[in-house]
Amino acid sequence: MKDDLVGLSDFIWQRTRSRLDGLSDEEYLWEPVPGCWTIRDGGDATFYADGVRPPPEPAPFTTLAWRIAHLTDCYGADRNGRFLGAALAPEVLDPGGARSGTAAPAVALLERAHTRWRSHVTAVPADSMAERLGPIAGPYADGTKASFVLHMLDEFIHHGAELAMLRDLYRASRTGTSGSTGIDLVDDAIREPARLLALAADPVERDRAIRDDPGAVTAAASAGRWDLVVSLLELGFAVGAPGPRSALHLAAGAGALHAVRCLVESGADTEALDTGFGATPLGWAQYFGNRQVAEYLAPFTSVR
Repeated sequence: MKDDLVGLSDFIWQRTRSRLDGLSDEEYLWEPVPGCWTIRDGGDATFYADGVRPPPEPAPFTTLAWRIAHLTDCYGADRNGRFLGAALAPEVLDPGGARSGTAAPAVALLERAHTRWRSHVTAVPADSMAERLGPIAGPYADGTKASFVLHMLDEFIHHGAELAMLRDLYRASRTGTSGSTGIDLVDDAIREPARLLALAADPVERDRAIRDDPGAVTAAASAGRWDLVVSLLELGFAVGAPGPRSALHLAAGAGALHAVRCLVESGADTEALDTGFGATPLGWAQYFGNRQVAEYLAPFTSVR
């Protein structure tokens, strides 16, 4: 049981931490709506988190900065060690409720808090996970150590998902500032289908778009818009810029046979390996059980 809990905890952490890569100070403090709770400068080089106890109903919307601080509190809470009866490794520092006005130090504090949590969980003897928490846990005295760990993992999943959602919302709100990634063109085409018809009717504008948006096909594939993938290829857009997974990988994984055919006929690399799993598009089709796509790609693929 303990190994499973530690393994799940590690997986949750890696997923959450990866979603914070590249976090800028502007995004960290971005307020999607007026009146957000956030992290504020308290003077004397200190920062504090907005909030009252108990929180109002409904609670205000919160920034990434606030949510990272809250998740740091969850991972680094003193009660974790008390409830689990696990001695803290001496080299693990207590985040101590510290707050940061910028992104990188805040993420570093979160990492320290996670290290503290993992130290507690790994220190618990495996055969004591079924033990009751006892009076130290107050109203949760009848719960087991395992149930407490599961409760905390649920908290980590919940708040990690909030961080990911806010990052997605921030990225979507910045459409038009991303440069030549194809995202702008695809977003325009999703909102206004006539956008591609206009390109087809204007060779000069079409050639400019093809030159300036080398990632358009991959962006369309990432959105799961196989109709746009096909339309962009028919207009002459490239099969996709290099990246962790190609448009062909995505189409093969989704079982989008028509898009797969169009991509291959347009010169997509059937031997390309994605950076996450080292698999070809055929491997993706096989893994996701897309038999027709796999049968189509097999003759084009020597790397298995």
